[in-house]
Amino acid sequence: MILPSDLLWSERPTPSYRRTVSTCPLSPETAVAVEEKPEVGFRYLGPPMSGPSSIVQRWQSASRYGQGTMTTRRTTGPQGHAVESALSPSGDASLPFYLEIFSGLPMGVVVLHLENPKDVRSFRIMDLNPATASLTGSTLEDFRGKTLAEFPMLLKTPFSNGCLDALHTRKPKNLGEISYGDQRIRQGIYSVQVFPLSGNFLGVVFENVTERHRSQQVLRESEERFRLLVQAVREYAIFQLDPLGHVVSWNSGAERLKGYRVEEILGRHFSVFYPPEDVTSGKPEQILAQAAQRGQSEVEGWRIRKDGSRFWASVVVTALRNAKGSLQGFAKVTRDMTERHGKDETLAKAKQLLELRAEQRNAVLVRVNQELRIEIGERERAEGQFKASLDQLRALAARLQSVREEERTSIAREIHDELGQACTAIKMDLALIGRKATKRQTQLRTKVDSAIRLVDEMIVTLRRIASELRPRTLDDLGLTAALEGHAQEFESRTGIRCHLSLPRESLALDSERSTAIFRIFQESLTNVARHAHATRVEARLEREADHVLFQVHDNGRGFDPGEAKARRSLGLVGMQERALLLNGELKVEGVPGAGTTMTVRIPLPPAPPPGQGLR
Repeated sequence: MILPSDLLWSERPTPSYRRTVSTCPLSPETAVAVEEKPEVGFRYLGPPMSGPSSIVQRWQSASRYGQGTMTTRRTTGPQGHAVESALSPSGDASLPFYLEIFSGLPMGVVVLHLENPKDVRSFRIMDLNPATASLTGSTLEDFRGKTLAEFPMLLKTPFSNGCLDALHTRKPKNLGEISYGDQRIRQGIYSVQVFPLSGNFLGVVFENVTERHRSQQVLRESEERFRLLVQAVREYAIFQLDPLGHVVSWNSGAERLKGYRVEEILGRHFSVFYPPEDVTSGKPEQILAQAAQRGQSEVEGWRIRKDGSRFWASVVVTALRNAKGSLQGFAKVTRDMTERHGKDETLAKAKQLLELRAEQRNAVLVRVNQELRIEIGERERAEGQFKASLDQLRALAARLQSVREEERTSIAREIHDELGQACTAIKMDLALIGRKATKRQTQLRTKVDSAIRLVDEMIVTLRRIASELRPRTLDDLGLTAALEGHAQEFESRTGIRCHLSLPRESLALDSERSTAIFRIFQESLTNVARHAHATRVEARLEREADHVLFQVHDNGRGFDPGEAKARRSLGLVGMQERALLLNGELKVEGVPGAGTTMTVRIPLPPAPPPGQGLR
């Protein structure tokens, strides 16, 4: 790739006064000052060179691909004076090549002209490439023809003095990285180099290195966090070795485990941690060679602390290589396993002792085996009895549920028939008393009206109690009507929207299944009102092959089913028992903050034989 640093302007011995395309207007004085300037040469110097001065060095080498010219002249007429500049090769055929290079450079290139040698603010922008606008977040029109006087904040940076210095000394100057931003130029960090051209012309090449700085900062912070993490580990000795095995880093865990301070161990060979016999046999070098060959080496053995004491260590040595595969050193992680090693030796001795006593214990094991067989038989019988007891309890629970439903039905009917009729009679009597009271008996009429209201409220309460005990719609109109009625009553009572989805076709269920599903629905809505803090409840009833599915979901705060199970919630236990009594399954799924879903599946009774219908 050709960089702007590969271009060079230098004076040519033969003057030329060609008129080229105008790039920016200048003042008449400036136009006269730059009129009749000798032509300058344009050179391509090949691939970029390393080092900060490579940009200018390639501008000062010999040309191999042809020469270009930069010409300036004064124009007259009603348009005023102007200076016209352009890059053009000596041969017209190569002109698009150089213009394409200048326009396609990924870094910003700006040509400045000093109009007043005594005033740095008189530097005027003569030409610039498109990358200048994209890197600064501006447009070419925002820069072309402007002077440094129009960038007052830029004059406060080292840029202006650096330009003057490069122009006066006729030597390129690396201005380093400048943090800058104003109304025209996007805030960022720019790497800037300037170099003199012909006369009072100056070239500026820059890059926006803001992202690079940000990436370097992130990398430094990551490395610092990793360093702090390694330094904070005290259970493991973590340190690095150079390719020859000398210690180059040391963490607090290594200091605690081996006893050496950082200043005492850095630069020393890691063989100081090995017993003399291992050093003599070359074991440290063998471990490094194995890690370098295989990438990692894992060994266990005795190691020596600074005070001469020994400990059994588990060591992992990992070879560190760069992107090219060159060995940069080793990472070494050591853990004190003395306690475990002692336990291993104890276990080995215990194993030997067990082997010696194995024959003696065979008889004991046979006897214990027989006892276990007897115990297992007793446990199986106990489990059978327990299962039988559980079945009996389930049957008893089912009977209790049935009796309770019957009692609820009986009480609900008595409340509806007896108390309802009594309240109606009382209301009629009160209404009769109110009609017979004269206009002067205002206090009596007020008492009668109050009593009538109390009777109305009592009638509503009795209806609600009777409905909660056993809704008439469940027996008269079926399960779907009872579910709809209870959902409407729940919504009007609590203000929580309750949407119920029912099957289009009629779902004929027996009394036991209808009652179980209705009671589960009642308990679910009760839990929603008490605990969920929800604003919406969705319930659906549908038939799936030989099962009936009923699901209730709320958008409340949810809960942890494990915690509810640990607390032995009676409501959940009651719903599960109702489902189990019908060989069904009830599942409650809740996520804190995401609502709760209760799903129950109950098998349908087998279809009646042909020719028989439901009674």
